[in-house]
Amino acid sequence: MRDFDFDASVDDAWRAFRIDLADRAAQLRADDEHHMVQVQQSPDGPRGTLTFTVTRAHRIRCTAHVADLHPAPNVHAEQLDALTAAGWRLLRDGRLIVEVSRRHVDRLAQVAVDALRENWEVVHPSFLEQDLPVIREASVAVGAHPVSREHLLRLIVSALQDIAGRRITVDDDGDIPLPTGSLASWLRVLTEEPTIEFVATLVDEVPDTAIAAEFIATESVRWPGITLVLHQGSLMAFSSVPMTAFHRENLTAAVGHWLQFTAETAPGIISALAGSGPAAQNEALPDPLQTLIVLDEDGSTLDPHEVATICRHDQSAILDYIRTSQEQYLEWMKSAAEADLAGDADEAAACRHEEQAWRATTEQLRAALRVVVLRGDGDVPSQRVR
Repeated sequence: MRDFDFDASVDDAWRAFRIDLADRAAQLRADDEHHMVQVQQSPDGPRGTLTFTVTRAHRIRCTAHVADLHPAPNVHAEQLDALTAAGWRLLRDGRLIVEVSRRHVDRLAQVAVDALRENWEVVHPSFLEQDLPVIREASVAVGAHPVSREHLLRLIVSALQDIAGRRITVDDDGDIPLPTGSLASWLRVLTEEPTIEFVATLVDEVPDTAIAAEFIATESVRWPGITLVLHQGSLMAFSSVPMTAFHRENLTAAVGHWLQFTAETAPGIISALAGSGPAAQNEALPDPLQTLIVLDEDGSTLDPHEVATICRHDQSAILDYIRTSQEQYLEWMKSAAEADLAGDADEAAACRHEEQAWRATTEQLRAALRVVVLRGDGDVPSQRVR
């Protein structure tokens, strides 16, 4: 017994518990399933309950409640601060939540274990109670056979609205804009056959088409299901999915595959063929535009004459700044929609704040352009054509 290490034994037990907890959480589905972890009954009552569920946005959520924290005010405040610092969010009804995508379920399990050990002072996993999941019988997936393009589009819109929990818009071309951040992409239904297609323009103007063609020929095999195409000097990405028999699970898998490609793979392709992706382009703002943002963060304090002075009364430059500002607020608008889709209200609110600030900056620049073009400020002498 001299070689027995109690601390190592406890750490091994928690490690095994964390792995098992992550596996159980990863197997949950969004049809009212849940997995509960609870501290065993003590003389003072239960001292902590963690409930794992799957949100409508298919993210895995862990929920606790402030009522389960220590009753002493000072200790209660310390525990709440520690949970907030660890990534938990306090809702108005007293719930504490933290959620992640399925591929980060291990991190969620670690956050839960840290809370149990540090806030609820659970010494060993044996002091915890877990509800065992009910084994379901296999279910038969029933699909629908689309009879026309319009029928398939209605099925897709209905399924996406149910998944996202919000209204899905269809643009004038009959395509569905997707929440892929600064990289615009669409889901469209083909006319000739019951097939959906995801499409995005990765690079508007490829600097060297020969290098791009070689890249496509040698590297595109790394991304199954994704087709890269050079079209009139632009690099485009496509993903086609047959929908002869429509089923929601097939659509969900296809959308998830495309969103993962645009978030994790597309930036590297853009960087390889264009030198910089959308995010890198946004970081290098022109000095006058950067100065305008620093001096007037929300676009409300500078008048058109002052903005024109900052922009050096340069009509062409102001037009470029207007285009940049428009791109910025459109990207923030898409990021807000993406946060809504993920169920992150705080992130969506922050994105909308940035969107409104860039919209205000755009209006400031338009007013400054009017000053410069009409020579209303009198600072720049008009040049007559002789």
